[in-house]
Amino acid sequence: MELGFSVYLGDTFDEAYIDDMLQYGFRYIFTSLQIPEDNHETYLSRLKQLAAINGQRAQIIADVNGQTLKALGLSLNHPETIQEAGIDMIRLDEAVDMDSLADFVEAKHAVMLNASTDAFQILRELSDRAISQENILVAHNYYPRPDTGLDCKFFQQINARLKGAFPEIQIMAFVPGTQMRGPIYRGLPTLEDHRQRHPLAAAVELEADLCDIACIGDSKLDNFIVKQFDAYFRMNRVLLRTQLSTDSPYLGVYHNRPDVARDVVRAVEARKTFTAPVPPHNVVERRKGSVTLDNQLYGRYMNELQIAKCDLPKDEAVNVLGYVDTRDLDCINMIGSNTAFELVSNEEESHGHSQDDNGTT
Repeated sequence: MELGFSVYLGDTFDEAYIDDMLQYGFRYIFTSLQIPEDNHETYLSRLKQLAAINGQRAQIIADVNGQTLKALGLSLNHPETIQEAGIDMIRLDEAVDMDSLADFVEAKHAVMLNASTDAFQILRELSDRAISQENILVAHNYYPRPDTGLDCKFFQQINARLKGAFPEIQIMAFVPGTQMRGPIYRGLPTLEDHRQRHPLAAAVELEADLCDIACIGDSKLDNFIVKQFDAYFRMNRVLLRTQLSTDSPYLGVYHNRPDVARDVVRAVEARKTFTAPVPPHNVVERRKGSVTLDNQLYGRYMNELQIAKCDLPKDEAVNVLGYVDTRDLDCINMIGSNTAFELVSNEEESHGHSQDDNGTT
C-alpha cells in the first residue's frame, strides 16, 4: 500500500512535518482548492510554495471542481496551467466536460476521479472511447461531519465493482489524523467506522478493502504514529506503546505464532528467551491489551508472553505485566500469523525505539 498525507493551503506550512512524512515514505500530498473557509485568492501562490517545499519528492494532488478550476484560471484544455501551478494530479470532485477530460487523459496527464460518486460511469465512458486508464486514479471523499462517513459494505461494494471492471485502477481513501482540521475538528475519514480509529489500523483496513493508497485526511499525525506507519509498511512490524517501564526485560521485538489464537497474541520467542522461574504475581483480570506472562502454575507454558485481544478472566497461572496503551489497542488486531510486534515503553515514546529483530537496543 502507498501512503499520502494532507497539507491545506489555508494553514501555515509545517516544513519539518512535511519533510518527515516524505522521508518516511509518504508519496502523495493531498490538498483542496475548494474549502469555503480559505482565502481562495492565495491558492496559486501557496501551491507554488508547497511545490517548492516538496521538491518533486511526492505527487501533489489538488481537489477541484469545474467552478474552482475556472476561478483560478486552470483548465483541462490547457494542461500547462495546471502544471505551472505546481499540481501533479487534479482530483475532480464532480464531473466536468467529458470531451475535455478525454483529451486531457489521452494526452497522458494524470487525473483522479471521485470514487464515492461518479468514477465508475466516467471510467466506463472513457473505456467506450478506447482511452487508456493508465493515468487515472480514483479517490473517495472524506467526511468532516460525524455520522456522514461511508458505510463499510457500500464502500466495499464500490471498490469491488471498480476493481472488477478496471483491475489496474488505483483507489485512494482517507483515514483520520491526530491533529484534527477545522471547522468541525472531528476527523476526516472516508469510513464512519474510522472516525475514532487509530490511523494505522484504519489504513490497514482500507488495504483489506481493495484500496491502494491510504491518505491522512487531517492536518497532521503525531510523530510516534508516523513511526508506527513506517514500522508496519516498511518492516511489517506492529509497534505498540505499553505501560511497561524502560528497564523491563519484556520490551522488544517478538513474532506471533503462525497458528493464530482467537483470544491472545502469543510471542514465539518468549519461552526460549526467558527461562527463570516465575512465581505468581499480579494475578488479575486480563482486560484487552494486557501483556501477560504465564507463571510456574502453568508448568511447561511458564514464561509464555501474551497480549490479550479481548477481555479475559483472571487466571491464577497468568501474571499481568502491564498494558498496551489505550491509544494502540486498535493495532493489536493487526498482528496476524508470524507478524512481528514490538513492545516499547510509553516513557521512550519521544526518544526513539530503534531495535533489531532480536529485540536488542
